[in-house]
Amino acid sequence: MKYFETDYEERRFTTLEITPSWKQFFVNEMPLIIICSIALFAAGVDNMPYAKNIFWIGIVLLSYLSYTLLYLLRIKYIITDQQIIYIHGVVGQAKDYMELYRVIDYREHSSLQQQIAGIKTITLYSGDHSLPKFKMLGIPKRSIITEEIRKRVEYNKQRKGIYEFTNR
Repeated sequence: MKYFETDYEERRFTTLEITPSWKQFFVNEMPLIIICSIALFAAGVDNMPYAKNIFWIGIVLLSYLSYTLLYLLRIKYIITDQQIIYIHGVVGQAKDYMELYRVIDYREHSSLQQQIAGIKTITLYSGDHSLPKFKMLGIPKRSIITEEIRKRVEYNKQRKGIYEFTNR
């Protein structure tokens, strides 16, 4: 049996499990929350024309918003030493896997609403055909997840012997 020396240091990373902040729900759905609230309030006003129709519109919106909140709360991002696992779904669950050595670039950004809520979105760009652009929504603003992912990506690229060449 042959043993090969490696020029990279062997590292052990702890597995991270991240869930989006509930604040992301309000960032995404604020206009519908306002419309739903107005519809349900207006349906209860005496002598309101079309009160029944307005009430049912409010109920449909409330059902949609409830499903959306439940979906967001069931999302998990699991970051292992070699991959990111994205678990999502309400009734059925799906798992998407992204190998960390395939990550090409990173981006952190926050909309105005996200800045007010203290959260951000992390976008990962990869060479993976099934998941070329991957967004991690509702990450706390002060989180250093991007730096942790970057360390793991560099480690995995070095471990796999993958080098990036640029035209200069």
